[in-house]
Amino acid sequence: MKIFRSTAPYSVAKYLAVVTFVLTSLISCKKDSDPSPGGKDGVSGNWQISAMTVTPPIDGISDYLAFLNALLGSDCLTKITFIFKADGTMDGNVPQACQANDPTESVGLDEKSTWKVQDKKIVITNGSDVSAYDLEVNETTMEWSIAELDPDDGKTYTTTIVFKRV
Repeated sequence: MKIFRSTAPYSVAKYLAVVTFVLTSLISCKKDSDPSPGGKDGVSGNWQISAMTVTPPIDGISDYLAFLNALLGSDCLTKITFIFKADGTMDGNVPQACQANDPTESVGLDEKSTWKVQDKKIVITNGSDVSAYDLEVNETTMEWSIAELDPDDGKTYTTTIVFKRV
């Protein structure tokens, strides 16, 4: 499988790449040293994306889920089920209708990717790339967010992904 490499400048394409990396990193991840997989972290279970936003808007776009759905020509991103297993491993389920044009295929995954919950953050490791996202989770929703400074315009952009438990 291919490994994600971001070459786009900070723009809609850059944030699309960041959001897509987060989503696709989940498909074949394995948890690593999560203190209580299925316990108090609340992450264990089946999740689907229900919203993606960026603030302030980039090039007038704040609803990233609508943007990605339009770009992909489908709502497959909201139909993928991300399975956080109680034993600390991950799996994913892409519906048959979405497999022909799998939205995760262009980015690729590394089978050695891992995730863990640490200090109210979810940490995704893919090879030598490590990314930490602020994490809020309850019985029905899980929210990831990350703030990044754009060196070109000096603004800090916050990307948020909301998952619903299914």
